[in-house]
Amino acid sequence: MPGTEDRDRKPPPPEAWAHAPTLIAQASTPEPGLISDGGGLPFSPDRPFEPFAPLDPREPPVAALLVQVDRGRRQAQPTRLLRPKPKPPPIETGEKLTGWRVLARAEDEVLYGRGRPPQLLTVAVRRSRLGRWVPLGASNSRPLRAIRDGVRASSWRLDPTFALGPELTALHILVTEQTMASGTPVEDRLLAPDLHLGDERVVLRVYVKPLEGYIGRTSRHETPVIVALPEPLGRRLVVDGALYQPPLG
Repeated sequence: MPGTEDRDRKPPPPEAWAHAPTLIAQASTPEPGLISDGGGLPFSPDRPFEPFAPLDPREPPVAALLVQVDRGRRQAQPTRLLRPKPKPPPIETGEKLTGWRVLARAEDEVLYGRGRPPQLLTVAVRRSRLGRWVPLGASNSRPLRAIRDGVRASSWRLDPTFALGPELTALHILVTEQTMASGTPVEDRLLAPDLHLGDERVVLRVYVKPLEGYIGRTSRHETPVIVALPEPLGRRLVVDGALYQPPLG
């Protein structure tokens, strides 16, 4: 459901829709094939819920994970006025690795995870040019977004002035790009959306190709976009599928 900040935004003027791009969606599944928290490799939504074997601390990528675990334990110690943080109590290597699993692996990168969404902690490690494995950092309980061809899904909302009806064959949506783009328009970077037509829901995921190179931070804006439907909407509920919602229980 749209948040308060969405309801408070002003809709675009009617003439904006005369120049809005029309996208033809591709058929997809209700759930994304891959998800990512933006901190490392994408992984299957099922991966955090599957059985896993203990990690071997002798493996170089696991050693890099341990470096990040130790770093996190130090940072978690309480701050003391005018004194350095105390050292965390020593624990065995096996205890440090308890609960960690491989979420995704490539030739020069591994993504480890502990816990399950929405309380998922991830650590990405990568092999440097010198062949040494190093941690890239950790992300804790960050939103998991659908990802396709390396592009994370962008959020959207229905145009609040647009009335839904059973005979509708196109949606008027307002897209907010996920990545920073310094205000660069998204029209030429919109990819074919993913669309699932179920019996009760229409699940739409929108993707915007990010800009390359350094991008300065700026406020995001909404872009009017029209998405054609392959058949009338009927009584279906229209859902933004950008954010992955873990199964209940």
